[in-house]
Amino acid sequence: MAIPETPVGALGKQDRAATRRMCAGVYLDAQYRTAVIQQVYNARKRRVAPSYGYDLVPVLAHAWRAWWLAAITDALILAVLCAAYVARPAAAFFATAVLVDLTLLVSFAARSSGRAGVPPSTHEKHILVAAALATVVALAVLVANDGSRGSAAAAVIAVTPCLILATASVLRQLALNGLRAGLEADRPLRTNRRLSVIDGQQRHPIVVYTAKEPFIGSGRRLGTWSFAQRLVETKGIGGEKDVEFTKKPFPTWDLVEELRRAITALGTEDDPETRLPGLMVADSLFVEGRYAMGYAHELAGAPGADLVRHMLDSPSETARHYLTCRVESWGGDLVTTIFVHVSLQGRTLYIEFTTCGLAPTRLEYHAVDVVGRTGRMAVVRAAFVGLLHLPVAARAPLRLLGDVSLLLGSLGAAPDATAASLKRGNNIGALISARELASIEADESYFQTFDVAKHSKVIERRLLATVGEFLKEHGVDTTEFLQRATAILNNGVINTGSGNVELGDTAMGENTSVSK
Repeated sequence: MAIPETPVGALGKQDRAATRRMCAGVYLDAQYRTAVIQQVYNARKRRVAPSYGYDLVPVLAHAWRAWWLAAITDALILAVLCAAYVARPAAAFFATAVLVDLTLLVSFAARSSGRAGVPPSTHEKHILVAAALATVVALAVLVANDGSRGSAAAAVIAVTPCLILATASVLRQLALNGLRAGLEADRPLRTNRRLSVIDGQQRHPIVVYTAKEPFIGSGRRLGTWSFAQRLVETKGIGGEKDVEFTKKPFPTWDLVEELRRAITALGTEDDPETRLPGLMVADSLFVEGRYAMGYAHELAGAPGADLVRHMLDSPSETARHYLTCRVESWGGDLVTTIFVHVSLQGRTLYIEFTTCGLAPTRLEYHAVDVVGRTGRMAVVRAAFVGLLHLPVAARAPLRLLGDVSLLLGSLGAAPDATAASLKRGNNIGALISARELASIEADESYFQTFDVAKHSKVIERRLLATVGEFLKEHGVDTTEFLQRATAILNNGVINTGSGNVELGDTAMGENTSVSK
């Protein structure tokens, strides 16, 4: 029996907002597109990070579509210029000079009209003057060699790359229109073997990580608290001496199951006012990549629930069990994940509670949800906006070299090389998360920032209440536990970058931190 992930509460149509915006991101952001292809799709010797609040498969499918569109555009521009230099070198030289002038003008104009309003420097003005002089020289060479006939050829050569860029821009906009409709963000009808492997790994209950932070894919670690309590028998009114249990009063599995039941109930309330929508509860097993060899069989398939029971009954140093409580809100664009670890060792109950927040996707990726950025007029506008890509087109030859490298990296014979890599003792832990790469670097809105704290506090309160009642039912003295629980609930600060608010051990945004 596979380890279940329990979806709690129905999510609406905006459920795919994060996926849709990430798909838009691969068309709008070339660096992001290259990163997800190179470091996720082509990284066959590494496991894929968990996907929280989105589906990685359509994102990668669109990344390749956007890559092919960009690569073909560059190849066509380069082919046109090469053919022109072979057939009409003088006309091609003049057309190139004109295109260089246009490129510099567009680049400088874009910088000057931006928010920063940076005007061209003296050095850049000298470059522009030199380019203009080169154009004059090219025109003289053209007239001397081809006369008036060369002017027409030069015009065709200069216009052709512009038409190619305009066409590519229109096709890119049509893809964004499809994402706006919500249809193209669905999974592709046909997937290759590599995407099938990625699909299995992104939902796998065993998370193989590389860095010091095991909770890859869940965003920033906003806060952690933990405590260890001795398991002593309930004392009478007289306050007798503490007496530890000679035999454990309950197995860890029973407490984990009780926590699962209690937290899951938060999302199954009949009353929508008291229900916590978007809640999912699952078992997760975290293994560092260097020690994944011992779990090769489980990684190859779906581990059974008996593996979780075994790990709880016999704790291991190389793997750790966490009850993962995830709340997906704002269409998956904001994800709060709570990792709860429980163990019984040394006649002590140890509880660890970690909150992670996955920030919204970058604002520029929201173009598919902005009025006017999609539709028929956006397609018409895209044809003219494509000319602004002339500075980018000038680097087509260099980009094509990178495109060849990416394409060769995708042609591996094995869709999953982690098994072979394990045999050689290599680290197969996930290096990056496509969702974390797409996140903003600061909080987007007041409500989203505080929703993370709210979700964390709701689950934290239910957890503490459930543990307290559970200990009572099993004859464990809860005096110490109640003191610690009170301190946890009353302590903590959220640092949002604009002030401190008493909400818990949480911090979101660039250069924010929490210390205790």
